[in-house]
Amino acid sequence: MRRPFIHVNFATQSAGGSGEALSYAGNISCLADWKRVHVLRERYDAIAVGGRTWNLDRPRLTARADRLGREPRRQPRRVIFAGSHPCEAPQPGAPAFVVSTSPTAGRDVVALAMTGRDLHAPLACLHDHGIESLLVEGGPTLLRSFLGQGMVDTMTVFVRASSAEAADRGVRESLGPLPENSRVSAFGEGFLLEAGPVEAMLS
Repeated sequence: MRRPFIHVNFATQSAGGSGEALSYAGNISCLADWKRVHVLRERYDAIAVGGRTWNLDRPRLTARADRLGREPRRQPRRVIFAGSHPCEAPQPGAPAFVVSTSPTAGRDVVALAMTGRDLHAPLACLHDHGIESLLVEGGPTLLRSFLGQGMVDTMTVFVRASSAEAADRGVRESLGPLPENSRVSAFGEGFLLEAGPVEAMLS
Protein backbone atom coordinates (compact mmCIF):
# COMPACT_ATOMS: atom_id res chain seq x y z
CA MET A 1 0.00 0.00 0.00
CA ARG A 2 1.05 3.61 -0.44
CA ARG A 3 1.91 5.26 2.86
CA PRO A 4 4.64 7.42 4.39
CA PHE A 5 7.94 6.03 5.71
CA ILE A 6 7.16 5.71 9.43
CA HIS A 7 9.61 6.30 12.27
CA VAL A 8 8.36 5.69 15.82
CA ASN A 9 10.30 7.61 18.45
CA PHE A 10 9.73 7.96 22.19
CA ALA A 11 11.39 8.08 25.60
CA THR A 12 10.80 5.74 28.51
CA GLN A 13 12.02 4.81 31.95
CA SER A 14 12.97 1.14 32.27
CA ALA A 15 10.97 -0.57 34.97
CA GLY A 16 10.65 -4.18 33.83
CA GLY A 17 7.72 -6.04 32.39
CA SER A 18 4.61 -4.45 33.85
CA GLY A 19 3.95 -2.27 30.81
CA GLU A 20 4.34 0.81 33.01
CA ALA A 21 7.82 1.34 31.58
CA LEU A 22 6.37 2.55 28.31
CA SER A 23 5.58 6.24 28.52
CA TYR A 24 6.05 9.39 26.54
CA ALA A 25 7.15 12.23 28.79
CA GLY A 26 9.36 15.19 28.15
CA ASN A 27 11.14 15.01 31.50
CA ILE A 28 12.59 11.59 30.67
CA SER A 29 14.85 12.80 27.86
CA CYS A 30 18.25 14.34 28.51
CA LEU A 31 19.82 17.25 26.61
CA ALA A 32 21.55 14.95 24.12
CA ASP A 33 18.29 13.14 23.40
CA TRP A 34 16.30 16.33 22.97
CA LYS A 35 18.80 17.50 20.36
CA ARG A 36 18.50 14.13 18.59
CA VAL A 37 14.70 14.41 18.60
CA HIS A 38 14.69 17.92 17.15
CA VAL A 39 17.14 16.89 14.43
CA LEU A 40 14.65 14.16 13.54
CA ARG A 41 11.74 16.61 13.56
CA GLU A 42 13.25 18.88 10.95
CA ARG A 43 14.02 15.93 8.66
CA TYR A 44 10.52 14.48 8.52
CA ASP A 45 7.54 15.79 6.58
CA ALA A 46 5.21 15.50 9.57
CA ILE A 47 5.00 14.59 13.27
CA ALA A 48 2.13 12.53 14.68
CA VAL A 49 0.72 12.24 18.19
CA GLY A 50 -2.44 10.70 19.61
CA GLY A 51 -5.50 12.65 20.66
CA ARG A 52 -4.87 12.12 24.36
CA THR A 53 -1.30 13.42 24.11
CA TRP A 54 -2.54 16.40 22.11
CA ASN A 55 -5.38 17.30 24.48
CA LEU A 56 -3.35 16.89 27.68
CA ASP A 57 0.03 18.30 26.65
CA ARG A 58 -0.72 20.49 23.61
CA PRO A 59 2.79 19.80 22.25
CA ARG A 60 4.21 22.31 19.79
CA LEU A 61 5.48 19.55 17.46
CA THR A 62 8.13 21.82 16.01
CA ALA A 63 11.89 21.72 15.53
CA ARG A 64 13.26 24.33 17.95
CA ALA A 65 16.39 26.42 17.73
CA ASP A 66 17.08 26.17 21.47
CA ARG A 67 17.32 22.37 21.17
CA LEU A 68 19.25 22.33 17.90
CA GLY A 69 21.73 25.11 18.71
CA ARG A 70 20.83 26.72 15.36
CA GLU A 71 17.79 27.72 13.37
CA PRO A 72 15.75 24.77 12.04
CA ARG A 73 16.12 24.08 8.34
CA ARG A 74 12.38 23.41 8.04
CA GLN A 75 9.33 22.67 10.15
CA PRO A 76 7.23 19.49 9.97
CA ARG A 77 3.49 19.41 9.49
CA ARG A 78 1.33 18.13 12.34
CA VAL A 79 -0.85 15.02 12.47
CA ILE A 80 -3.22 14.20 15.34
CA PHE A 81 -4.65 10.68 15.55
CA ALA A 82 -7.78 11.51 17.55
CA GLY A 83 -9.65 8.26 16.88
CA SER A 84 -13.10 8.39 18.48
CA HIS A 85 -12.13 11.04 21.04
CA PRO A 86 -12.89 14.76 20.76
CA CYS A 87 -9.82 16.75 19.81
CA GLU A 88 -8.97 20.29 20.87
CA ALA A 89 -8.64 22.42 17.75
CA PRO A 90 -5.12 23.34 16.64
CA GLN A 91 -4.09 26.97 16.98
CA PRO A 92 -5.15 29.20 14.05
CA GLY A 93 -2.45 29.68 11.47
CA ALA A 94 -0.78 26.34 12.19
CA PRO A 95 -2.40 23.76 9.86
CA ALA A 96 -2.83 20.20 11.05
CA PHE A 97 -4.24 16.88 9.87
CA VAL A 98 -6.78 15.42 12.31
CA VAL A 99 -7.48 11.70 11.86
CA SER A 100 -10.80 10.74 13.41
CA THR A 101 -13.69 8.29 13.20
CA SER A 102 -15.96 11.37 12.97
CA PRO A 103 -13.89 13.82 10.94
CA THR A 104 -14.83 17.49 10.92
CA ALA A 105 -12.87 19.90 8.79
CA GLY A 106 -12.32 23.47 9.90
CA ARG A 107 -10.03 26.41 9.56
CA ASP A 108 -6.44 25.15 9.33
CA VAL A 109 -7.65 21.54 9.81
CA VAL A 110 -7.55 18.80 7.19
CA ALA A 111 -9.91 16.07 8.42
CA LEU A 112 -9.10 12.47 7.53
CA ALA A 113 -11.42 9.55 8.25
CA MET A 114 -10.48 6.28 9.89
CA THR A 115 -12.46 3.16 10.76
CA GLY A 116 -11.84 1.94 14.30
CA ARG A 117 -8.08 1.84 14.75
CA ASP A 118 -7.26 0.80 11.19
CA LEU A 119 -4.35 2.95 10.01
CA HIS A 120 -4.34 1.93 6.34
CA ALA A 121 -6.77 4.52 4.95
CA PRO A 122 -5.52 7.58 6.89
CA LEU A 123 -1.89 6.78 6.10
CA ALA A 124 -2.73 6.47 2.41
CA CYS A 125 -4.51 9.83 2.58
CA LEU A 126 -1.52 11.44 4.28
CA HIS A 127 0.69 10.12 1.49
CA ASP A 128 -1.69 11.60 -1.07
CA HIS A 129 -1.33 14.96 0.72
CA GLY A 130 2.44 14.85 0.20
CA ILE A 131 3.48 13.35 3.55
CA GLU A 132 6.18 10.90 2.50
CA SER A 133 7.83 10.55 5.92
CA LEU A 134 6.13 10.56 9.34
CA LEU A 135 7.69 10.76 12.81
CA VAL A 136 5.32 9.23 15.38
CA GLU A 137 5.76 10.56 18.93
CA GLY A 138 2.48 9.42 20.44
CA GLY A 139 1.69 7.64 23.67
CA PRO A 140 1.44 3.88 24.31
CA THR A 141 -1.94 3.35 22.62
CA LEU A 142 -0.89 4.97 19.35
CA LEU A 143 2.53 3.32 19.38
CA ARG A 144 1.06 -0.14 19.86
CA SER A 145 -1.41 0.48 17.02
CA PHE A 146 1.42 1.26 14.60
CA LEU A 147 3.50 -1.70 15.77
CA GLY A 148 0.57 -4.12 15.87
CA GLN A 149 -0.48 -3.25 12.32
CA GLY A 150 3.05 -3.58 10.96
CA MET A 151 3.27 0.13 10.14
CA VAL A 152 6.73 0.81 11.57
CA ASP A 153 9.79 1.07 9.35
CA THR A 154 12.19 2.42 11.95
CA MET A 155 12.05 2.86 15.71
CA THR A 156 14.21 4.74 18.18
CA VAL A 157 13.68 4.63 21.94
CA PHE A 158 15.64 6.61 24.51
CA VAL A 159 15.64 4.62 27.76
CA ARG A 160 16.81 5.64 31.21
CA ALA A 161 17.98 2.29 32.54
CA SER A 162 20.75 0.72 34.60
CA SER A 163 22.22 -1.18 31.65
CA ALA A 164 21.80 -1.84 27.94
CA GLU A 165 20.30 -5.25 28.77
CA ALA A 166 17.69 -3.67 31.06
CA ALA A 167 16.83 -1.10 28.41
CA ASP A 168 16.34 -3.75 25.73
CA ARG A 169 14.32 -6.01 28.03
CA GLY A 170 12.06 -3.21 29.23
CA VAL A 171 11.13 -2.09 25.72
CA ARG A 172 10.49 -5.63 24.49
CA GLU A 173 8.36 -6.52 27.50
CA SER A 174 6.33 -3.35 27.06
CA LEU A 175 5.87 -3.47 23.28
CA GLY A 176 6.41 -7.06 22.22
CA PRO A 177 8.34 -8.02 19.06
CA LEU A 178 10.43 -5.23 17.55
CA PRO A 179 11.45 -4.56 13.94
CA GLU A 180 14.49 -6.47 12.73
CA ASN A 181 18.09 -5.47 13.44
CA SER A 182 17.41 -3.83 16.80
CA ARG A 183 20.45 -2.72 18.79
CA VAL A 184 21.12 -0.80 22.00
CA SER A 185 23.98 1.60 22.71
CA ALA A 186 24.91 4.07 25.44
CA PHE A 187 23.56 7.54 24.66
CA GLY A 188 23.49 10.69 26.76
CA GLU A 189 22.21 9.88 30.24
CA GLY A 190 20.76 6.53 29.21
CA PHE A 191 20.60 4.16 26.27
CA LEU A 192 19.25 4.38 22.74
CA LEU A 193 17.47 1.40 21.20
CA GLU A 194 17.36 1.53 17.41
CA ALA A 195 15.49 -0.83 15.11
CA GLY A 196 15.31 -0.61 11.35
CA PRO A 197 17.24 1.51 8.85
CA VAL A 198 17.70 4.68 10.96
CA GLU A 199 20.78 5.73 9.03
CA ALA A 200 18.90 5.63 5.73
CA MET A 201 16.56 8.41 6.84
CA LEU A 202 19.25 10.50 8.51
CA SER A 203 21.80 10.50 5.69
